[in-house]
Amino acid sequence: EVLERTYRLPRVPAEWDGLSILHLSDLHFTGTVGFEYFEQVIHEANELNCDLVAVTGDLIDRPSCYEWVPRLLGRLKSRLGSYAVLGNHDSWRDHDRIRRDLAGIGFRMIAGRWELLDIKGQPLVVAGIEAPWMGRLPDLAATPADAFRLLLSHTPDNAPWASGQRIDLMLAGHNHGGQVRLPVIGPVFMPSRYGRHFDMGAFQVGPTLVHVSRGVSGKHPYRFGCKPELTKIILRSG
Repeated sequence: EVLERTYRLPRVPAEWDGLSILHLSDLHFTGTVGFEYFEQVIHEANELNCDLVAVTGDLIDRPSCYEWVPRLLGRLKSRLGSYAVLGNHDSWRDHDRIRRDLAGIGFRMIAGRWELLDIKGQPLVVAGIEAPWMGRLPDLAATPADAFRLLLSHTPDNAPWASGQRIDLMLAGHNHGGQVRLPVIGPVFMPSRYGRHFDMGAFQVGPTLVHVSRGVSGKHPYRFGCKPELTKIILRSG
């Protein structure tokens, strides 16, 4: 499912009104879901014509698919930059190789740190977290106080920390929307300390809006009542 979500947030500058972010999460390259499917995903992503690209982890499940990272994600287009963090499935593989491959195609690996962008004269802080599986939390103390803060985190369980850091928008995945959702009952499994709370969609945690993607694929390619998701996020001022 190709989604378009518009969020009107207090600290979005008027100069950015309409700024767009492509959010991709949980591609889970295994070879079970074929290369052609992901080619179509990348084609659809580029058709969305987004300003920024944000990838929030779980790319590799089988070593035979390492080469898919540059072959597929290298085709993604963005005007203002592409950023990525890795997930728990990546931590079980050669995550250093995955980082090198992403950096080699122009992605900024943002885990445990932050970068400052100037967009139309206004500051944007982009930060990332791969905790609890890898790395450290970014120290945001030196970021400009008035800057809009965007956080990439594989798991939405980091939302309370993000709220305490005055993150404006947090992008996450990991939970796959449950992947199998039954009528009335909802998701049957959720890999989160908060249970079903951050299953999919948008959640407000203090000053932080958290968007949780259902993901593009899964290690186990079975879904019911929970389509894979490709998302264009549009920011509005005010």
